[in-house]
Amino acid sequence: MSVVLEYKGYYEPAPSVPAEILDEWESTLKAERARILSALQEKIPSESEFISKLAEPAYQGWANFINPNYPDADFRKLKFRVKIKGAYENWNTGIQNAFAEGGTFETNVTNKKSKMTKLRYVTGAVGVKYKTGWGVAYKALGLITGDSRVKLYFGANDNLIAGDVMSIFPAGIVKWVRAMGIGILTQGLVIAQYAHEAGLASDRDAVIAAVNSKIDESIEKLVLPEYTLELAIEFDGVANKLLVHETVTSTA
Repeated sequence: MSVVLEYKGYYEPAPSVPAEILDEWESTLKAERARILSALQEKIPSESEFISKLAEPAYQGWANFINPNYPDADFRKLKFRVKIKGAYENWNTGIQNAFAEGGTFETNVTNKKSKMTKLRYVTGAVGVKYKTGWGVAYKALGLITGDSRVKLYFGANDNLIAGDVMSIFPAGIVKWVRAMGIGILTQGLVIAQYAHEAGLASDRDAVIAAVNSKIDESIEKLVLPEYTLELAIEFDGVANKLLVHETVTSTA
């Protein structure tokens, strides 16, 4: 057995989110306003549909959270059921107002735009290809799914210790493995970074452990039999950064 590929890539949240991405997010959502209203009205065109598709499922879901030993538990559930089943007119008026041109929906989209700057944590992992290239999550998966383009975007945070781009998965599942792996790594890096920045070292490490376990049970089990893969998020206490570390070993 021998190591045929080893890569370490350090993760850093992007300094900012490009303004054009925020503008596109806002304009795209606002352009969907009329379609969302139309879809709601088509799906729930009447009070009876409201009751069967919204009110009853909402009641069933909510009722499951009520402790049966709570005083008047059954009456509380009945009260909620009556209120929600009789709420169609308020609901219908609400969506008409919310999705009117210049209504609450458009206003809230604009108001939330500033909060979308947290996308910099995500773009730090996946990158913005046309501006900064790919991030560490994409590079790590690209290296083991045959995407030689990732090396064009290597920088100071990337260290290809051994080997070169290769594909270690059956050809028919490569695109699904890549998408799944990038998603798992990105989620782990972002949440672990949140914990790290808040000074929650034990929670950061718990996130890392949980994500690595998910990788063990999914991505690593899908490789071709002639390889083994160790793919993990780690924390470098000296650099004070999270990183992705992967090692491919030949079983021959």
